[in-house]
Amino acid sequence: MINEFTAKKIGEVLAFCEVGIDTWKRASLTLTNTLGAEQVTSYIDTNNAHLEALKKFVEESGVSEITLTKQGKTVEKLTKMRDLYVGDEWENATEIMEWSGFFEGAAIVHFALLNGCAQGIDNSSLMMICEEGLNFHGEILDLATSELASVGQAKNIKID
Repeated sequence: MINEFTAKKIGEVLAFCEVGIDTWKRASLTLTNTLGAEQVTSYIDTNNAHLEALKKFVEESGVSEITLTKQGKTVEKLTKMRDLYVGDEWENATEIMEWSGFFEGAAIVHFALLNGCAQGIDNSSLMMICEEGLNFHGEILDLATSELASVGQAKNIKID
């Protein structure tokens, strides 16, 4: 039912969930000040829900070893990229939002690829998780884009 390619793609999506949670927890004070506590809690909770649903799917599919190995490698890569990008700017909301634009866009394409896998095997439960992930990360990308546009406007207001 689940081939190695799909098992690895699930691992990559799991990594995006895990690193997303870690990032928002690490930047929670900055993000709370910028977006509000409810948005931060919602982000973490939604990623946790996707993480748990995908882990359950993997266990039921019998591909845990392949998936979890790929997840671990991808978490390492994403964390290194994030830490290189953000550096010591964890209190800088603009830097966090800029990283979020990159990260959320990448999460979207990974969920889209996995959704294609789910369609290929005609698995409605995996398709549903992927569609939820696509919508969720699209909303977060829109939020980051909007926040950054506001920052850009505020930094360039002409004073006569």
